[in-house]
Amino acid sequence: MKKLLLLIAVVGLTFLGWYLASPWWAMKSLADAAQAQDIAALEEKVDFPALRASASEQMNEEIARRRGQNGALGELGGALAERIGDAVIDRTITPESVSGLVASGSLVVGVLPQRLRGQELSWDIEREGFQNFRAIGTFEDGTEGPTLIFRREQLGWVVTGFDLP
Repeated sequence: MKKLLLLIAVVGLTFLGWYLASPWWAMKSLADAAQAQDIAALEEKVDFPALRASASEQMNEEIARRRGQNGALGELGGALAERIGDAVIDRTITPESVSGLVASGSLVVGVLPQRLRGQELSWDIEREGFQNFRAIGTFEDGTEGPTLIFRREQLGWVVTGFDLP
């Protein structure tokens, strides 16, 4: 009986350790791969089709929001942007751009405001149940950074989306 209780306690503590530490470890290993610009490691840690779908969805929501603001010209521009948007996203969401997002806070460093360039980006983990967590970026001066969305895949985690501030 004591051996069974000991086994249950060991399994429970192992699970608790994994539950608490694995998101932190996943974000640290992603940040390390981004810092080293290790493309192979980034490709293992990021679900690029899901990340592109997330970017496409965000872009389409923004286009729809702005579409009616400029009358007929806005409608035409919105329709054109939706048609070419997926091609642009496919070319933009790459291991190199994800590396830049994790390391600097921007998919394209040139569009990052000057005051944020060169600032360290720290990441806090926010759990969303057993299947997902968010890594919330914050710059040294307290400015909100990007948020990475992770999904559990077996015992590990992969990036499946992001939110830009």
